Amino acid sequence: METYQDLEFKDDMSYLYDWVLHFNPYTKLWSAVPREIYKEYWDKHDHPNVLRSNKLQTLLELLHKSKGDVELIDNMITKA
Repeated sequence: METYQDLEFKDDMSYLYDWVLHFNPYTKLWSAVPREIYKEYWDKHDHPNVLRSNKLQTLLELLHKSKGDVELIDNMITKA
């Protein structure tokens, strides 16, 4: 079972309003879904703009570092 650790976000976290976090108990993965493709996510589970991780904290850290900017997240992931 995952234990969530407080990331101590001290700045404005309003960027999270544009994301939906979802846990799939079958795949044991967390998904961060941009709000504008939320309906598409349910029709196409493997949508390319959906972030996935087995740890919620990883997704929260990516969203925090990028302030929810999809292009910046993509750059961070492809350079890693």
